[in-house]
Amino acid sequence: MGRSGATGQVHLIGNVNLDLVVGPVVPWPVAGTERIVERREARVGGAAGVAAMALQALGTPFRLHARIGDDAFGDLVRREMGAAGAQLEVVRAPTGTSVGLTHPHGERTFFTELGHLGALDTDAVAVALERSEPGWVLVCGTFLLPSLRGDGGRRLLRRARDAGHRLLFDSGWPSEGFDSGVRGELDALLPLVDMVLPNEAEARAWAATDDLPEAMRRLERAGGRAVVKRGAAGASWLERGDVRTASAPALVVADTVGAGDAFNAALLVVLQAGGPLPVAVSRAVGYASRVAATAPRRYPEELPPA
Repeated sequence: MGRSGATGQVHLIGNVNLDLVVGPVVPWPVAGTERIVERREARVGGAAGVAAMALQALGTPFRLHARIGDDAFGDLVRREMGAAGAQLEVVRAPTGTSVGLTHPHGERTFFTELGHLGALDTDAVAVALERSEPGWVLVCGTFLLPSLRGDGGRRLLRRARDAGHRLLFDSGWPSEGFDSGVRGELDALLPLVDMVLPNEAEARAWAATDDLPEAMRRLERAGGRAVVKRGAAGASWLERGDVRTASAPALVVADTVGAGDAFNAALLVVLQAGGPLPVAVSRAVGYASRVAATAPRRYPEELPPA
């Protein structure tokens, strides 16, 4: 997609870390045993890290507001990110690392050590957004960034909104689960954003209902549009209260780690260029599916047609 008609710079705020993807694992191992797996891959991870890799491959300029540790893992991440890695602020801390265990049915389980992720300066990010022309801001991986929790996250989103930016929000899954406190924390952010991008499990847990259409309606009543990522089922959104779905292509999936973040990046590319939401969702589903089918992980340089 050409850049003609594109409006506003894209900003990414979130976690960049090292992912060690291992699997598939089945059944779940018993404590004290050992399991041989088919594959492993060390690669750029984190919600903002994967989105940055996808945007860079697609040729979409962006500003990355994220940090990385000053150790060998951090050096690996910056090197693998190429030009985007130069945007990372290096801090004196070990690089946060996620071990992603893949499962044969396509899902994954993460074990994450935060490391440098506790060091994001939200006030500095807010100032940078206020000094930028109004554009598109994706805030992601918030539950792995302590400074984006609670008042810190609300202040950042409010300042970004007041500066004229359009806000997309993808929190990820809270390690403590979706209890009433987490739901209240997220509900306070909904009026500040233009779109929320949970996966299906997150949407159901956030809205406290197993009924997906009702979950989407509850989220939209509190804030912006809801686009729900549904893995092999594609992605869904609401049109006049009814669920619409863009189906995923039939591809052999290598692993789904980061597929939702690649979806977010592709969605941004189409929306920034003025594309309508149904087209953006369809092309984002196709792009994320292609990413998830690569091993080792690669990011295509073109979006698929709608």
